[in-house]
Amino acid sequence: MNASSRRALCLLCTMLAVPEICAAQSTDDSTNAGLDGYLGAGALYMSRYTGGTRYETDPIPLAMIDYKETAYIHFDRAGVRMWSSQDKKMALGIAAEPRFGYHAEDGDRLVGMSTRRDAIEGGATFDWELQPLSLSVAYFTDWSRSSGGQSWRFTVDRSLVDRGPWDIDAYIDLDYADAKIARYYFGVRADESTAARPAYQPGAVLISTLGFSGAYKLNKSYALLFGSGLSSLGATAADSPIVERSTGITGYFGLGVIF
Repeated sequence: MNASSRRALCLLCTMLAVPEICAAQSTDDSTNAGLDGYLGAGALYMSRYTGGTRYETDPIPLAMIDYKETAYIHFDRAGVRMWSSQDKKMALGIAAEPRFGYHAEDGDRLVGMSTRRDAIEGGATFDWELQPLSLSVAYFTDWSRSSGGQSWRFTVDRSLVDRGPWDIDAYIDLDYADAKIARYYFGVRADESTAARPAYQPGAVLISTLGFSGAYKLNKSYALLFGSGLSSLGATAADSPIVERSTGITGYFGLGVIF
């Protein structure tokens, strides 16, 4: 992940988290009970661009935390629940996530390609708690005007272990990106084409991810944070001449404070 990507992720987390956390800290210490989760830092291992085979490890903030069941940061998604049912099982809100682009130096097949900018995508969300499952549906648009596209996100999360020092969830995430997003990040314009890299204009693409996230509590104050995901590109993206591999692994590990 390049420096601009890291800045985008950090900025996103900071913008949406700081107002609520600051509000919590502005009153007496009892408001700390409103914070629930983990906040820390660690290292992220991922490919330099989606579909690439070059990997790198970068330091990142790690946050899996809620404030009074209203504002939250869950790794790369940050948002606010605007309405919740009386039993807190269903919620409507807004959220945002980053989508990472690339530079020509990020892969051999990208030489001569124009930069594809990182994006912040956000919009409406619907969350539904069905123990032991959690469902989430989101409709996002490109807030940063990089691709100008739209996407649907579907996530199913299941708690695997929640006892003793262990807290582990497994998830399936489906990212259905429209043709504008697919063409921006996986397409090849005519002026970028070569004999080895023909022009390519894909349609909408489905990106699926299977993964897990977890924590191991070292004591009452600190925990080890970890997670990994295996992503797979749908055929319209996998067939792009700039894609070196249709699957990719992301992983992180770090230390966090328990709230």
